[in-house]
Amino acid sequence: MFTIDERYRGLPANRDQVLALHLALNTPHVAIPGKQAGPAQAFVVGLRGGQGAGVFVYLYLVEAGDCAVYVSGRRIQSADELREDEDDALAFVESLGFMMDNANWRAAAPEQQDEWLKTLPVFFREPTLVPAVKARAEEKRNVATTLGRFLAAF
Repeated sequence: MFTIDERYRGLPANRDQVLALHLALNTPHVAIPGKQAGPAQAFVVGLRGGQGAGVFVYLYLVEAGDCAVYVSGRRIQSADELREDEDDALAFVESLGFMMDNANWRAAAPEQQDEWLKTLPVFFREPTLVPAVKARAEEKRNVATTLGRFLAAF
């Protein structure tokens, strides 16, 4: 059973900590309690930590630049438990309308892994730090400034 854990805003990790990565192929409209509803991206990530491993579901609300992190609540000690939690997490996000793809983290080239760590919202400490969110905020500022200058000309 996966539940929202408000303490998490992102899952920054290094290459060695990531055990599994699944990415959504689509961006369905989802409603998350306490968040603005809208299109979302889903990530299922298995991470190794100091006290074992864990599987996380990270939902990134694209338009809001916000996220929700779901945790299973148990620390994984074996490969079988990791697969079980991964399967549960995939079933959970698929029930929300996501179509998931296994990124095959371990088989990916180190360069590809580094690229994912630098670009996927799940690996940022805070969703507002995601480059796309920063670019959208800058674009909105530019549009507002341009519109303000246009209206001031009259």
